[in-house]
Amino acid sequence: MINYRLIWGYMTYQPPPLPDELVEQLRQLTNDADNHQWQVGDFLVSVVDELGQHYEAIGVKRARSWLIQNMASRVGVDASTLRDREAMARFYPANIRSRFDMLTYHQLRACKSAGPEWERYAIWASEDLPPCAVIRAKVKNGGSLPPAWAGRWSRVIELSELLQSDEQAPPGVRLTARLISMGILG
Repeated sequence: MINYRLIWGYMTYQPPPLPDELVEQLRQLTNDADNHQWQVGDFLVSVVDELGQHYEAIGVKRARSWLIQNMASRVGVDASTLRDREAMARFYPANIRSRFDMLTYHQLRACKSAGPEWERYAIWASEDLPPCAVIRAKVKNGGSLPPAWAGRWSRVIELSELLQSDEQAPPGVRLTARLISMGILG
């Protein structure tokens, strides 16, 4: 049976609802998402691959997006979370995950941000086990980590620029901040 509904005077096609069993299984997986990111992703990959072609065949445009959005609203999670889980599971198949099983889901996501160079960063991260922020910094800087003082100095410059225009700051603080931001001090 084809569902139609009237919206602003137009008849629109209503895709068939998702099976309740599918939604309930996803709800259970997402309730313990910290431990089940990969399971959620693998589940979504199989659902999107199986149902996506059927929904496209009946005229649902962007079936992957529609399926994920619909499941997210039925389960009560953000669609971006489900998109992330599905994309990560596609990017890192089970054999790759087992190769880098010492890395967390989030560390692998940080490595994924390197695009085609992801494996180089995953190998490095598997040897050093750095926090995600360090992986992202290394990816952002093309493979080398900037010295810690460089980031701190950038923040000092930003703060000095804010202080020199702060009317509540004492004149000596504002003058020092101006000299720092001009590069005279430091």
